[in-house]
Amino acid sequence: MTLSIACRFSLMTALRARERASGRSAGFSTRSAWAPCAREKPSTFFALGPAGGLGWGFGAALGAKLAAPDKFVVATLGDGSYMFANPMVGHWVSAVQNLPILTIVFNNSRYGAVRRATLSMFKDGVAGENYGRTLADLDPSPPFEEMARAQGAHAERVEKPADLPEALSRAHNAVINEKRQAMLNVITPY
Repeated sequence: MTLSIACRFSLMTALRARERASGRSAGFSTRSAWAPCAREKPSTFFALGPAGGLGWGFGAALGAKLAAPDKFVVATLGDGSYMFANPMVGHWVSAVQNLPILTIVFNNSRYGAVRRATLSMFKDGVAGENYGRTLADLDPSPPFEEMARAQGAHAERVEKPADLPEALSRAHNAVINEKRQAMLNVITPY
């Protein structure tokens, strides 16, 4: 069983509860799905506009951590956006510059933005024949958690909704108490 939109919302709710407890959090996302998530404090959620580019969230989160080292910073990214962000370099910068953030990748093995754009223009053509997977399919997905681990991150692959709360707790602990970056590769359906 993979994680649904409801589980993603539960994840954000858990992160917000930690924010209220610690009073120090900022989230970055390239996913418009988080826009409806209510925020109680200004400057605690940043998202790229529709005219922006993939990969923005990871670097923006590192910049926020550099600017506000006492904040608990979380980057939530789709797998395509994560790959556009040059994750090996991002995790290296996090380690070398001592910028511990939590990166959560929602991995559906698909460039969703590419798929949507292609189908919006060519749904009746060759691209539509395979549900828009041409040039948007990222299957098999790279082992993102291993790439992060190579740069010293606490990193986990999460495939079951029931495993998410404990994985989130371990990742939070790594960032807050161990002062090192953490990454969760959360497997989700498309």
